[in-house]
Amino acid sequence: MISSIQPKRQPSIGNVSVSALDSLSLPRHRWYFFKEAFSPEIVKRAAEDADCGPSDLVVDPFCGSGTVPLQAALTGYRSRGTEVNPFLAFVARAKLSHCKPAALEPLLVAATRGALKGRRSPLREFSTFTKRSGLSKWLFSRSVLDAFEGAWTAVDDVATSSTPSQTLMRLCLIGAAMDACNAVKDGKCLRYRPGWTTKAFGARDFIAALETRAAMIAADLEAAPLVAPDASVRRADAREPFRDGPFRLCVTSPPYLNSFDYTDVYRPELFLGKWVKDMKDLRALRLKTIRSHVQVEWPDPTRDDFGSHYVETMAALRPCAKDLWNGRLPRMVQAYFEDMRRVLRNLRVRAQKNASVWIVVSTSAYGGIEIPVDLIIAEIAAGCRWYLREVSVLRYLGRVAGQQWSELSEAKARGPHLRESLVILDAQPRRS
Repeated sequence: MISSIQPKRQPSIGNVSVSALDSLSLPRHRWYFFKEAFSPEIVKRAAEDADCGPSDLVVDPFCGSGTVPLQAALTGYRSRGTEVNPFLAFVARAKLSHCKPAALEPLLVAATRGALKGRRSPLREFSTFTKRSGLSKWLFSRSVLDAFEGAWTAVDDVATSSTPSQTLMRLCLIGAAMDACNAVKDGKCLRYRPGWTTKAFGARDFIAALETRAAMIAADLEAAPLVAPDASVRRADAREPFRDGPFRLCVTSPPYLNSFDYTDVYRPELFLGKWVKDMKDLRALRLKTIRSHVQVEWPDPTRDDFGSHYVETMAALRPCAKDLWNGRLPRMVQAYFEDMRRVLRNLRVRAQKNASVWIVVSTSAYGGIEIPVDLIIAEIAAGCRWYLREVSVLRYLGRVAGQQWSELSEAKARGPHLRESLVILDAQPRRS
């Protein structure tokens, strides 16, 4: 595809790591690993580039597990995040907690006693949560779920009102349950651990994981206090009018256009934390997410004025619709960019006159047709009165997944190579 906008091989600010693996050893960031996050280093570089000061506001409308608001708070900037997934919003808020390590001790004692006593879980025999007739695989042993429910109830009994210590202990409980889960997250799905049937996770495994997580959080509360206490996360749909601002810097990474339903892969946590009680609740949550997947019947898009890259891409993609693994994929692509246009317009309304926006995105491909998401977003942004500074490749991701391939020999021979890119926008042209 030929166009006046082409991605650079490296960002002008130098090499920037994008991997969420960078956060695995970082205090507070490591409290709950979110594979789809990006490196906190990007937030640091963006704040330095924008010359942010203590009074400046840093925002993220897709804050996920809280990388942007947390890193801003650790570095000394005011921060706001929004996130539609209630579990991820909970994780982000927990990472911003102010709490003395000693406050966790009585809750840990109560949780351990509650886990040993146990309490019948309402998730027994629900969906794929535990063993039942007709299932060959299940996520948890009954003893793990009963230990979790006993611990959760005990923590509620000790902390009768919501407190930072209760929030942190609940995060430990959910994390410990997932540590004792028969499956682990792997890309778009949960994959069962090798030999999970012989591991036979039980209440003792859950308690050991709980103690490990509580010790880690207690150590980090001491080692990594928040420099800027003015940090918060609000649960909201990113497509709604952006309330926070005016902001100096936005660093964000919207859901990638890869038909990945985050509410599905984080389904166990959503049910464990009681944010959803049944499949009807889960579907309602899916309908509030950016239209980057086809797992629910969301309203069809109505706009398609997204620039020349979009026009060329859709001209190639639409004729292939009947051969794709889902015929609604072209509509999903259109709906995604319609949603992103709303987000960019809302951000522009709340931006300072010298604001910048850093967006980490990935290209995608269906039927051997590459979707240059980075370049299309750049053109949409221009239509929303943002000035494009650059589109830079952060890393190449190799060839597309098998389900996205066309059977055409030409596509097999040279298929598209996906990339993660950084799109940098400014509210006004930058002087050299």
